[in-house]
Amino acid sequence: MPLFTVDILTTSCPGEPHAMVVQTLEAMQAVTYPHTSYLCDEGNDPYLRAVCEQLGVIHVTREVKINAKAGNINHALKQATGELCVVLDPDHVPAPDFLDHVVPFFSNSKVGYVQVVQAYGNQQESLVAKGAAEQTYHFYGPLMMGMNSYNTAQAIGANCTFRRAALDSIGGHAAGLTEDMHTAMQLHAAGWQSVYVPRVLSRGLVPSTLGAFYSQQLKWARGAFELLFVVYPRLFRQFSWRQRLHYAILPLYFLSGLITLIDLAVPIYSLAFSVYPWHISLPAFVLHLAPLLGIGLLIRYKAQRWLRDPSERGLHLAGGFLRVGTWWVYLLGLVYTFLRVRVPYIPTPKEGNYENELRICLPNIFAIAACAIAVKFAGYVDWSPYSRLMAFLATVNAAILLVAVVMGQHVWARTIMTDLESQFMRRLLSPFKRLLLGMTLRIESGAISLAAASIVIMGLTDSALYIQSGLTYPASYAWLQNGDEPLRVGTQLNHPYTTVPVQFASLQNSKLLAYIYPDHVTDVAALTLEDKLPTSAILTLQHQGTTPLLTWQADSSVANWRALAQALRKVRQPVLLRPILRATSPVAYRATWLALTNEFKACGANNVLWAWTPPSPAALQAYFPGQDKVNWIALPYSSNHTASNTSVTYMAYRHQLAKNMALHTKPVMLFMQDDVPDQKRVLRQIQEQYPEVKVVLFQEETRRKSVPLLSARKSRALFSSAN
Repeated sequence: MPLFTVDILTTSCPGEPHAMVVQTLEAMQAVTYPHTSYLCDEGNDPYLRAVCEQLGVIHVTREVKINAKAGNINHALKQATGELCVVLDPDHVPAPDFLDHVVPFFSNSKVGYVQVVQAYGNQQESLVAKGAAEQTYHFYGPLMMGMNSYNTAQAIGANCTFRRAALDSIGGHAAGLTEDMHTAMQLHAAGWQSVYVPRVLSRGLVPSTLGAFYSQQLKWARGAFELLFVVYPRLFRQFSWRQRLHYAILPLYFLSGLITLIDLAVPIYSLAFSVYPWHISLPAFVLHLAPLLGIGLLIRYKAQRWLRDPSERGLHLAGGFLRVGTWWVYLLGLVYTFLRVRVPYIPTPKEGNYENELRICLPNIFAIAACAIAVKFAGYVDWSPYSRLMAFLATVNAAILLVAVVMGQHVWARTIMTDLESQFMRRLLSPFKRLLLGMTLRIESGAISLAAASIVIMGLTDSALYIQSGLTYPASYAWLQNGDEPLRVGTQLNHPYTTVPVQFASLQNSKLLAYIYPDHVTDVAALTLEDKLPTSAILTLQHQGTTPLLTWQADSSVANWRALAQALRKVRQPVLLRPILRATSPVAYRATWLALTNEFKACGANNVLWAWTPPSPAALQAYFPGQDKVNWIALPYSSNHTASNTSVTYMAYRHQLAKNMALHTKPVMLFMQDDVPDQKRVLRQIQEQYPEVKVVLFQEETRRKSVPLLSARKSRALFSSAN
């Protein structure tokens, strides 16, 4: 005596292949567990009606066709009387023991439905079919098993067995473009539990042409976003917190269209306008990106353990290429949702028209052309290392989209495959095939090792740099070494203070840097040197939270350097030095700078950081002293774009900085060349346009309008100490 009475239902729509439907009906009747089979025939097809009579399948049709597949199933359920009902797609052939693995779970009266793996048997039919199948491997493996543990297992339109009482409690199958997900949401909201059985108990057909695949994905994207924005808010209070999280995140898969659009647009925009999306050094970029990629690869590798079939393991490149190429379809689904554009419920075509599909690939072809034009344009305008990286990313994007386009050109693909299958080509390619197979295995194992190693190495490197920074400078001064803090603001003093025992005779008399806090300003002062170091003034400034930036006309006297270094060593806290060197040639200039920095190092003045001002924009690379000899780049800046001396403003230097890889790690400080009425506007503009800039020094008049240079208390403390 069976535990439950069971109905098995499948559907049929006009235009679907008779042979496919008949094969499913025969397999339904071959299921060993006692049951009743139904065909929900939307077309009232005479041939299928005769087949049903011959096989003993109950043929059901309807006159009023509403709510698409959900309405078709609900109409048949009015006649069905089983305690359980299995819903099959007409292209899915169940195994004879299908119900034997499903029915026992319903002994728990709280279980509303049981879902099994949705597997496919036509993966090798075309490149599109292979890619579409690969996209499902992880979903029906580790993802669905994870959902099962949190009572969020997803009901799929095929191979799902429902408790009839559960369906009746929500009024039957829920309608919509993604009726299966909608039904699962309603059942979970009503308090029913779900079970996932990770067994391949049937095999169906996956879309094998781009037209069929894109049609399916547009329907799913539009339906999923509709559920997220309309149904989810209504059911939110009835979900458990895990179900709330699940149904909020699941539809976001289709936001990959928007993400891919951003991935395509960023390199194109960057190359077209010479604007870089980030402003860190390329080595630092790799340092931060490598662990992320490594962790992603390790997760993907580990998840392979839970795939349903050994043949499913691999990199799934076809699925990845196809997903990227579907970006515009997913984006269209999002736009249609906001515009309330209706997408008709059309069953996914089951028979492929294996012709070339160029027209449907036009969005990808246009994107490929845009990438190519941007790379070519950048080659004429700005071929800096950053531009080359952007060109590389644009080329990779174009190559991926090109593969996605080629996947839909079935005639060409068939011709190529036929040529490759000839005896001559098999003999010719056999050695390369064996070599490629061996390399693939080595690459996969090597990639895993590299991923694990990258996480360890990068983690240790980051930790070492952090510890080194903490040992070298107090936490409050860490920004001086790496420039990672928000934009800081400072003041340029245009005349010496006579009460300070220092004569200012340098190119730039005195500088003040300031870090703006919400409620006050902490200044970092820079004094200019002539004959002796104003140690007392520096210590007083540091006591009030100020860091000096000392600018002086440096000569070649090693004795003077040594005396200054020994004096600064006693200060202990960080000091910024900006020497102005005379040099007759780049070689002599670099040699002088090297001698200067080495002398300070030899004297133990490790609290010194070096700010370098290039002699001119054109000579920047020639005069650069070296990556380990410079901490900051100090450059002029004018907010007046009509200024006559634009050759000495920041933009003249910026392109030269971009061309030198070593300079990408250096934060920039700008010296404002003109009076600025609206300081906040200029700061906001600099932050948006030049993220590499970490300090801006305004002229004294501008800063005094914004905030006092020093409070009265600070001024008295400074000058009394100096005297």
